[in-house]
Amino acid sequence: LATSASPRAQVCAVRLAMAAVQGEAAEVRGAAAGRSAVVLPPPEQRVQNLISELLLDTRWSDVVAQCLADEFVKQYVDMRHYVVCHLRYCAEQVGKVDWDAKDADASAPTSKRRRGPRAPLFVEAMRSRGRSPEELFARVLAILKEAPEPDDNAGREGTGETDDISAASVFAPTGRPVGFFLREYRKVFQDAWLQLLGLHVPLDQCTPLLQLLPNRVMPHISQPLMLADFYLRAFDSGSTEVSMLSLSGLLFLLTKYGLGDPETLSAKGQEYYAQLYSLVKLDTFALRKRARFQRLLAASLESGLLPARFAAVFAKRCLHVAVACSDPGTVMWLMAVAYSLIQKHHSHCKYLLHKEREANALAEPMPTRDAFDPGAPLDEAVKQVAESSLWELQLLRRHHISAISTLAKLFLRPFFKPTSRKLDPELFLDQSFDKMYQQAMRTGERQAVRLKSRGEKCPVAFKVEDDEVAAQVLGWAAALSTSQRQVGAGL
Repeated sequence: LATSASPRAQVCAVRLAMAAVQGEAAEVRGAAAGRSAVVLPPPEQRVQNLISELLLDTRWSDVVAQCLADEFVKQYVDMRHYVVCHLRYCAEQVGKVDWDAKDADASAPTSKRRRGPRAPLFVEAMRSRGRSPEELFARVLAILKEAPEPDDNAGREGTGETDDISAASVFAPTGRPVGFFLREYRKVFQDAWLQLLGLHVPLDQCTPLLQLLPNRVMPHISQPLMLADFYLRAFDSGSTEVSMLSLSGLLFLLTKYGLGDPETLSAKGQEYYAQLYSLVKLDTFALRKRARFQRLLAASLESGLLPARFAAVFAKRCLHVAVACSDPGTVMWLMAVAYSLIQKHHSHCKYLLHKEREANALAEPMPTRDAFDPGAPLDEAVKQVAESSLWELQLLRRHHISAISTLAKLFLRPFFKPTSRKLDPELFLDQSFDKMYQQAMRTGERQAVRLKSRGEKCPVAFKVEDDEVAAQVLGWAAALSTSQRQVGAGL
């Protein structure tokens, strides 16, 4: 039944198998009470065999995983322990095998194949059934994400352990106390997730995983730093959306768990802000769900973790993207971020606004090309920005939208004092053409009312005046066209 094509039959198989496990456990207890010998497999072995069959079968149904979780894993502490333990074992066995090397070895001639250690039995069963690591990952995740979160206070003195034990239920009692399952579940839960995240994560599973980890998994990991490698691998997945979510998780690790400097997060020496800098590009701000990244970028640049030497290059990159961006709200948001960065780190950024040429450089011609390369990595961009300036502000002051040009003019005023005007980038997140048009109309109406109250006329933006020569030429052209139509009417 477990291998049936019908999800209902598979659910029936799960329920029958669990009923058999419960019956065998009761028979063993009855035989022990009567001092008779009955040899039956332990319940965990039966559960492991059932889970293995479900994971390796050709037909997989999410209905079966939901049934297993709702009716057994969430209800009984022993079933929860057995199922999660076996999922941890399966992920661990798959992680021990180099699948790429195995594929390359299989394509080689028989005489040249390498003889290495034999693969674990579960992996051999996977290969014989034709299951790939990606399929196993998706199936294990479908069950594991439904497992309840552990109680971090279980097993500690003075934390109401007696109440937890009385509320817990055991499906197939074997003599182990309930407290054992409650105490061990946190470690089993943590190890199962770490083993699963150590595998190659399919791209289609990255987004739901990154959304699940901060609230469901990370609070129950004793050392959250162990999740950093997964986040860094997810950043290199090639998807901009996944990269944004992975950086959000890294920032969560940095701020909430106080893991220190971002450079310690990766054994490969990659830096958090270098990855963040690579996402500040036009393609990112063209995404439909860009607001999350914008909040992440603003929070990261406002954090004390930002090295001051990076402030100038981030401000330059934001304004460089703003010049090429067509969305007015995004342009104003980028300008507000750059404004706040320069205001906070003015000693490292003010040379971008005004740079005096040295005396020996006055005879040299002005540079015709910006030294800043927007495609360069962060380390190189830091060196390039020292030879550049914020020439983008000159273009933004001439923007056809008055709100953007007005915002760009704020950079002309001294804004380095603590009492200077502050800009909140959050206010520009939901700006659009419609909202800006409505705001401009309301501003014009208020201005007209003020002028009328003072007895002044409302100034006009431009005035159309008639040109006598142009009017005569247009009249001659109209008369000539009329005469030509009349000449051709009789043909």
